Amino acid sequence: MTKPYDVFDAAAADYDSVGVDFVGPMGSALVAAAGIRAGERVLDVGCGRGAVLFPAAAAVGPSGSVTGIDMAPAMVVLTRAAAAGLPQVTVTVGDGQAPDFPAGSFDVVALGLVLFFLPDPEAALRAYLRLLRPGGRLAFSCFAAFDPGYREAMRVIGEHTDEPSQQPKLPAMFDSEDTLRSAVGAAGFADVTIGDLTVRSEFRDLEHFLAWVDSHAGRTVLRRVPAERRPGLLAALAPVLPDPPAMSTGVRLVGAVRPAG
Repeated sequence: MTKPYDVFDAAAADYDSVGVDFVGPMGSALVAAAGIRAGERVLDVGCGRGAVLFPAAAAVGPSGSVTGIDMAPAMVVLTRAAAAGLPQVTVTVGDGQAPDFPAGSFDVVALGLVLFFLPDPEAALRAYLRLLRPGGRLAFSCFAAFDPGYREAMRVIGEHTDEPSQQPKLPAMFDSEDTLRSAVGAAGFADVTIGDLTVRSEFRDLEHFLAWVDSHAGRTVLRRVPAERRPGLLAALAPVLPDPPAMSTGVRLVGAVRPAG
């Protein structure tokens, strides 16, 4: 049976590795927004190829620790190998919905573009509250606005598959800043802050754009396009995206604190 993380397991070798600024800038911005400091203990949930993990490791230094967990074994293998020279980093397979660590184990729990993939984001937030020490911090990123060109491109790709499907909608808690604040507060967190980030991604040509789509969750749609329809897909994408292709993605950077009481 296909599992939700299978697409990331399959894309692990190319994930965030096709020469496009996307996940990396978001991860660095999240670490900066979280104010991670030397000596702190950080849990990176859904660490992927390390967009949050490596900036966090640099921030905590040798006196701190960063534990990365991911449900995709291939992601874990590759990121663990990349972190081999960092003694403060541990990378292991783990469940982002309910990480298996003792209460109060971390100063910071961070998630880069992960929370909306989980089966029950609200329950996950309550689990992270338990993992934080009193006064510990939650930091996560989520999408705020997709580039209209990207949305149209994914629609066009879907039309060239054998089984067209609707683009997935994020859970309701991600609809607005108000719904985010409400959900994070309901999980027991205080001092909720939300910042904005826009990431500009540029591509050499349409084939480079499709290689990028294939390197993340979009491959679930792209891999359903039969080979004989690829030329038609490229022709249909040409009027949808600028030449050369580029897009801007809006992201929210959410921070909160476990109350000290």
